[in-house]
Amino acid sequence: MSNIYTKEAPYHPGYEDASFKNEVSKGVSELSELRRVNSRYLKFAEAIVDYCKSSHVPTKKVTNA
Repeated sequence: MSNIYTKEAPYHPGYEDASFKNEVSKGVSELSELRRVNSRYLKFAEAIVDYCKSSHVPTKKVTNA
């Protein structure tokens, strides 16, 4: 960006945190990707636990009296 635009642009208090609609910072996009991957792993782990629970058949303990 050249200094021409900086000189011409007036300062408006309150616009320090303004951003563009479709603009996403690199850190936010990385966090979103990590959350998506983590969610996929958790769903897969839950599927394994559910499968193990459904295939487990409790057996009666035999007592010798």
